[in-house]
Amino acid sequence: MAPRRRPLFFVAVPALVLIYFFSFTGKRSAPFTYPTTPPSESLGTHAGLENCTDDFDDSYKGLRVRQATMLYEGDKDKLRGIYERCVETHRKHGDRWGVPTHVLGHALYEDNSYFNKPAYLQSLIMIELAKPTAKRADWIVWFDGDSVIMNPEIPWTIFLPPSDLHDFHILGTQDNNGFNAGMLILRVDQWTVRALSQVLALPVLQPSVGLPFYDQSALDWVFQLPANQDHFIFQPRHWWNRYFFTGDGDQPGEMLLHFAGIGAQSGGGSKEKSGVMIKYLERAETEPQSWTRDLSKTPYEKETKAFWDDVREAKETLQNTGKWFRDHPANKHVSEVQDAESVLREVLLRDADKVDWLSGNTTQLQKLLRD
Repeated sequence: MAPRRRPLFFVAVPALVLIYFFSFTGKRSAPFTYPTTPPSESLGTHAGLENCTDDFDDSYKGLRVRQATMLYEGDKDKLRGIYERCVETHRKHGDRWGVPTHVLGHALYEDNSYFNKPAYLQSLIMIELAKPTAKRADWIVWFDGDSVIMNPEIPWTIFLPPSDLHDFHILGTQDNNGFNAGMLILRVDQWTVRALSQVLALPVLQPSVGLPFYDQSALDWVFQLPANQDHFIFQPRHWWNRYFFTGDGDQPGEMLLHFAGIGAQSGGGSKEKSGVMIKYLERAETEPQSWTRDLSKTPYEKETKAFWDDVREAKETLQNTGKWFRDHPANKHVSEVQDAESVLREVLLRDADKVDWLSGNTTQLQKLLRD
């Protein structure tokens, strides 16, 4: 069922600035071919690159997702045309799963462009929150314009937390430099609005904080504040933020390739990056069958379930540890339990994507509690 329209309105952002929300309907690139699998009737489809004034059908009871990125009109970047094709793969993927796509077409901050991403995300979320609960999105996915959907049979909803783990609001990934903001999944709620307000205000209210990676560093700094850190979690990067590295080899069936950093370290620049991206774009556009796999034929369902099961068990074990301390104040293992609890808590906060670490440290703490 087609979404119903609502009047356009503006939203005041509680981060010292008034952010105006716009979207861009871009010129479509060459046709993009997917396997002949009809869209899910229960999820529906969406018209494409539109603004956020449409509502979800309130008859649908599943999780609702929107996705967003930036692609500026008039941008003279040599990779502009390639980025348009990348965004098109995401838009087609969104159509496949009933996920509307939103593209910021110009800068919100001319003097500090690195903060356009969190500003745009906050405006999207606040517009959703102004709608009746039954008509708003539950989550928003951010994707950078140099990422390509390679397997459109993987829905974003597969990565979202189960309903009992409702205290997680931000899902992220990390690399050797730490948190990467190129791909991000955010819950639509007041907590996320407050966190993004802190991000936008950080350069003004905390100018002494070092931000080597600009908005990415600001997001990470805010998400790791003591009041926020329990609401953020890292997921395995290869699930939905796989970087392209020549030595990795192709991984057919995986959802996405992100071409971050290509040409930067080698000095090849945009020429090297465009060559690599075009190769995989053409494969996605003209030979989708060479990469696409049905969800049931990938490890995603098994791995995501195991991940959230491990997270749940780790949280329950940490809760049980508090009770153990109260019941066993003089136990000979108190010091060991304290150390194991601290390690598990740190793994859950910063290294949950290392699934063996999470399960292994949970088992170790459980063993100490039993002894």
